[in-house]
Amino acid sequence: MDAAGIDSLNRTVAATKVVETPSVAARLVADASKEDKEQVAVAVVTAAIRSHPSSIGSVITAVLRKAPETMTAVVTAALDAAPDSSLTIIAAAAEGAPDQADKAVAVASKKMPSRTASFEREVAVVRGRRLVSSTVSFGDTGITQTPLPGDTKIVNGGYGAPGGDPARN
Repeated sequence: MDAAGIDSLNRTVAATKVVETPSVAARLVADASKEDKEQVAVAVVTAAIRSHPSSIGSVITAVLRKAPETMTAVVTAALDAAPDSSLTIIAAAAEGAPDQADKAVAVASKKMPSRTASFEREVAVVRGRRLVSSTVSFGDTGITQTPLPGDTKIVNGGYGAPGGDPARN
């Protein structure tokens, strides 16, 4: 992609409303040719950071969902553009491409070695959140949780019911 193309991407992202930035960024990356996908992803993320800094997390997540293979380049560019938002960047990268979250930690740790433990914790939080959301569903009757495997049953020991404590009358 040439400089005019990148400038056009920058103008497109800058002209977008903040709430629409993630979907516009994802569309631009999805529409890019295979050869230009990484360059477009980097340009879109950096343009979003400059134009709409509050959208950094949602833009990174949206871009990496469309092009997870751009993880290294996107995280590197985002950290260069907004180093103070490193935890947000790592969390968004882990959410957008969960299978490559360790790659995001490696890239960030190389740039900021003293923050490695923080990056690892942030990815662990995202993974935990994803695990919980995959086991809990909201039905018509409220929240239900997937049962534990096997015959595991959680039983009230009888002390919660009136007269349940054998030592009391």
